Amino acid sequence: MKKKYLFGPVASRRLGISLGIDLVPFKTCSLNCVYCESGATTVLDTKRKEYVPVADVISQLDEFLKTNPEIDYLTFSGAGEPTLNSGIGKIVDFVKDNYPQYKICLLTNATLLNNAEVRREIERIDLCVPSLDASNTEEFYKINRPTQQLDFDDYIKSLIEYCRSTQAEVWLELFIVPGINDSDEAIERFMEIVKSANPDKVQLNTLDRPGVVDWIEPSSAENTMRFVRAIEPFVPVEAVGPFKYKSSALRQKIELGKLDHQIVELIERRPSTLEDMVETFGIDADIIKKRLDALVAAGKINSERSSRGDFFSLPL
Repeated sequence: MKKKYLFGPVASRRLGISLGIDLVPFKTCSLNCVYCESGATTVLDTKRKEYVPVADVISQLDEFLKTNPEIDYLTFSGAGEPTLNSGIGKIVDFVKDNYPQYKICLLTNATLLNNAEVRREIERIDLCVPSLDASNTEEFYKINRPTQQLDFDDYIKSLIEYCRSTQAEVWLELFIVPGINDSDEAIERFMEIVKSANPDKVQLNTLDRPGVVDWIEPSSAENTMRFVRAIEPFVPVEAVGPFKYKSSALRQKIELGKLDHQIVELIERRPSTLEDMVETFGIDADIIKKRLDALVAAGKINSERSSRGDFFSLPL
């Protein structure tokens, strides 16, 4: 009997109704994070290979998706690092070529984003949720306990480059470990990383279930708000752990995940400027501009300069 590589659909606090896709054996990862609710990593490696048979995964996906289920995301997740599977790109392409109506999310620790092949394989995903738990090398080794092949500076550089270049939406997840990565200096370093990466939003998380070690404790609401105050001037922030918080931009009437569709619907009726869209949608200009840039780069909309500003319209 073939192993089942799909789990769910499940109701996710972040992703709505999500179908999980598990691409590596239990606890096969490039990190051994102290907070992982799945336990300690048993296979600590950065080597990529077809850990589970991609043909079987695709077969199970095909069987499930042809029933037209109502789900918000197909999510690469599980108790390990999905990008370690060298066949992830084949699965992404299968979904996008055969079931383009479904969105794909990747939950990743971001340690393999320095690999050009990995970036090419995931370029068609809709949402990436990469982890950022350390602001320097010392925190990286204390919190993430990486395999020896990983270099912190290279990891951060690649993460920033990916966030700035991808057409996917990016929710950068920052896990707060009190006493390790929450000093004033650490928060300042995190702020600079976030400014450089410019993700669509930052999700602040902290311990909600038992981790690998017994000394880790959750961040208090007051402590988490220190991160909010530092990061919120640059990108919207959402706290998703025991303490809940959302920046005002994330509480707008139009959900950011649906903003692309709203933009296309608007300019289908009439060409509009960025200023027109700010007034129409009630969303901050920098958020709308990022989606406009992505839509133009993807060839889905056009931009034309006029005396009143840049007008956006649909291709003829």
